[in-house]
Amino acid sequence: MNNKYKDSFKRPKPTIKPRATGLDLLDPSINIPIDVFHSNTRKIRNLMLENKKDENILRYCIILICGSMDKYMHDIVKTMLLQIFKDKAPAGKSFDSFMVPISLLNKFDKIEFDPQEKEKILSDTIYEVTSSFTMQKSYAIDRNLGYVINFNIWKAIHPRVMMRFKDLTSITALKKFVDDLADRRNIIAHELDFQPNSHDRRPIGYDYVLHTLDVIQFMVEAVNYQITDSIKNVQCRDIENDGSI
Repeated sequence: MNNKYKDSFKRPKPTIKPRATGLDLLDPSINIPIDVFHSNTRKIRNLMLENKKDENILRYCIILICGSMDKYMHDIVKTMLLQIFKDKAPAGKSFDSFMVPISLLNKFDKIEFDPQEKEKILSDTIYEVTSSFTMQKSYAIDRNLGYVINFNIWKAIHPRVMMRFKDLTSITALKKFVDDLADRRNIIAHELDFQPNSHDRRPIGYDYVLHTLDVIQFMVEAVNYQITDSIKNVQCRDIENDGSI
């Protein structure tokens, strides 16, 4: 091509800066808890599909469903506490009530620790503290998420859950569903899943377990959306405020 016309084919660079969404500012580690949860639920679904008629396997799946929810709650609390520590997320309403060992302060006072080392120490400490928590009952979920969010998680997720599952018409019904799952899990785990005054086990079917998994997965996804959306909104406001100065 003649050099005379070469420049005429160059496209001008856009002068309008795309509006910040906040998604590009989210720490990638925030996605790890939900990714692990999805991996676990896929394995549970596959196990159920391969054993639709095996009541022992279906009972075991109830334990796995409850465990996958519990692990997500532990992972997201730990992840968000680290985000708050790094000033990448706002503190939760009960953040100041989260207790860590005094020995952590001694480690932090040592000047040879750089920020990455401090984060590793804090991460290990949070794991040690929260590993003794159970996050299977609704009150425990509310209490522990209170360390990392400043809004009522049940009020935030219930409209989305109710639109998908018509039987969960209230927050009370949703909490009861979660609590009943934890109770059934404990009964199965202790091999006490029997009908009253009988040596026969309580009946369990594929449809019941599938519905349980569907509800818990949708609920956890709604929780994850609300948490990440709250961070995104705060970061967008910070960007707008910085731009207005």
